[in-house]
Amino acid sequence: MVGARRAVHGLLFVTLGLTSCAGTPPSSAPSASPAPPSSEGRTLIVLVGAEPASIAARPLVSAGTSLRFQQRVVNALPAVIDAKGVAQPELLTTLPTLNTSSWQVFPDGTMQTTYALRPKLTWHDGEPLTSEDFAFSWHLYSHPDLGAANQQPLTFMSDVTAVDREHFTIKWKRPYPDADNLAGTTREFPAMPHHILGPALDRMATGGKESFVSNPYWTQEFVGLGPYRILNWQSGSYIEFARFENYALGPPKIGKLEMRFGQDANVTVASLLSGAVHLVASLDSTEALRQEWSQTHAGRILDSIASLNFVSFQMRPEYVSPTATLDVRIRRAMAHMVDKPTLVETVYAGQAIPTDTPIWTGSAWGPAVDSSIPTYPFDLRAAESLMNQAGFTRGQDGFYRNSEGRLPPIEVITITVPDKIQSAEVVAEWFKTAGVDSTRKTIPAAQTQDNEVRSVYPGVLVNASGAGESALINLLATTSISSASNRWVGSNRGGWSNPEYDRLLTIFSTTLDRNERMELVRSMLKIYSEEMPLISTFFSTGKDAMLNELKGPVATAPEANMPWNIQEWYFE
Repeated sequence: MVGARRAVHGLLFVTLGLTSCAGTPPSSAPSASPAPPSSEGRTLIVLVGAEPASIAARPLVSAGTSLRFQQRVVNALPAVIDAKGVAQPELLTTLPTLNTSSWQVFPDGTMQTTYALRPKLTWHDGEPLTSEDFAFSWHLYSHPDLGAANQQPLTFMSDVTAVDREHFTIKWKRPYPDADNLAGTTREFPAMPHHILGPALDRMATGGKESFVSNPYWTQEFVGLGPYRILNWQSGSYIEFARFENYALGPPKIGKLEMRFGQDANVTVASLLSGAVHLVASLDSTEALRQEWSQTHAGRILDSIASLNFVSFQMRPEYVSPTATLDVRIRRAMAHMVDKPTLVETVYAGQAIPTDTPIWTGSAWGPAVDSSIPTYPFDLRAAESLMNQAGFTRGQDGFYRNSEGRLPPIEVITITVPDKIQSAEVVAEWFKTAGVDSTRKTIPAAQTQDNEVRSVYPGVLVNASGAGESALINLLATTSISSASNRWVGSNRGGWSNPEYDRLLTIFSTTLDRNERMELVRSMLKIYSEEMPLISTFFSTGKDAMLNELKGPVATAPEANMPWNIQEWYFE
C-alpha cells in the first residue's frame, strides 16, 4: 500500500513537472495540434456535480461547493494559471515586472502596478472591455455593504484608476506578492461590466443590497469575458454555451459546450461508458471507470491534485457539542484515531495521497513541510494518553468519561456525496472504536449549497476544499470565517481563529521574497498542527474523467484549474 502511494505521488510529480522557482518568466500559452474541422461543429458535453449558485469569478453570493470548472468556462482574468501553476497573461499583453515602471515598490511600503490590456477585447454582449471596467470592479467590490472588501486582494488595494482605454493602475497599501497576475483561487480581481452593473449599483442606494445581489446578471444573465458565452440556462438541468469568437486567447476550437448537472455515481459512469458525455469534472469515484478503461482504452482519468479532504472541528462555543473538543488535547487525540492510509485504501482504492497538512509536498510550497511540523499518525495508545491528560478515562463500556460522566456523542456530518458519506461513516466508526461515541448526519442534497447549515454543525464536518496556499487562507484565516455578518460566505466553517496565525498570514501576503515566504508557510503549518482545528486526511486525485477522443486536457498542479486551456481542446 505504501508503495502504491509512492507510485501515485511519483506519477503526479513527473506528470506535472512542478517548479518552485520564484520569478519564472511567463511564456506564451502552448497550443494544441491543429483541430480537425469537425471540432467546430461539435458540442462538448460536460457533466458537473452541482449547478452554480453564481457563475461569476468572484460571486457576491457564495457558490457553495467548488465550482471552478463552471466558472472558468465563462470568465477571463488578467492572467490564467497554467498546468504547472505559473501565471500566463490572459486579458493582459504582459504581466508587470517587479522593480520596473510596471511594478514599483515605494519606501513607505506601498506599491503601484500598471497593466496593459490586449487591444479590442469585448464582453460577451459585444460591448468593449476597457480599463474603466477594472476601475468599476474596484468600486463595486470595495463597497462596504457587499461583504467583499476584506477579501484578498481587495483588502490590500487603495485605488484602481483607468489611465486610458487599455491601461489601468492599482495602488497598493502594502507589498502584495501576486500583484502581477491577479488570478488564482484566492486572488481573483475580475473586470466587471460597468454598462450592466453600473446602473444596478446606483439603484442599490434605494433598493437595498438584496436587489443588487439578486440581480439576474450573477446567474442566468451573466455576461463575461471567457472562452464561452451562455446561450441557454435551464435551471436544475443544464447550461448551453457557444464559443466566444473574441476571447482574448482566441476562439475555442470546439464550437459549443453543454454543461449538465448531476451527482448520481451510477448515472455518471454509465454516461461516460456510453459516450453520452465526453467529460466529467470532479468525479467522486473512478474505480469502475479505471477497471473498464484498462480493457477498452476508451477513456482516461487525469491524476491531478483535486482538493484537500479534512475533518473540521466546530470551534465556536455557541455551536459546539460536546464542548470537550474545544480542548486541544482532545482534538489531537481524535487525530490519532484516524487511520489515513486505510481510509485512502478502503474508500478510494488507493487513488489519493494521505497528508498531515494542507500543503502537498510536490507543490510549490512543499519544501515547507518538514520534520518540524507536528503530526498525529494513527496511534490509539497516543490517543488514550492525550485523553487521560484531558481528564478522560475509558469506562467498562469502552467509552471515555470524566468526573461529570460519559463524553456525549460527537456528530459527524457531511454533504450528500457518496464518497464523503462513506468517509464520514468510516471516521465515525473509528471514533467509536477508540472510545469517543459518535452519531452520523448527512446534509440533504437540497441544502448542499446552504452555507449556514454547513457552518453551524455541532461536532465535526467531513469536507473538502482547495489545497495548498488556498487552504492556508480560506480554511484557516479569521477573515475566512463564515457567519451571519458576511452572509455565511467563507470556507472557515468551523470558526477557528488564532491571532499569531493571522499575523503570519498577513506578513506572508505582503512579503515579496520567495525564501522568506517559504519560512512563513512553515511557521503557519506549525501553528495549525499544534492547534489542530481540522484533521487533514488526504489529497483527492483522479477526479476528472474523459473520453480519449477529447484532446487537450492535462493533469494540473493544485494551484491550477483543469480547463485553464479549454480554448485549445478539440475532438480527434
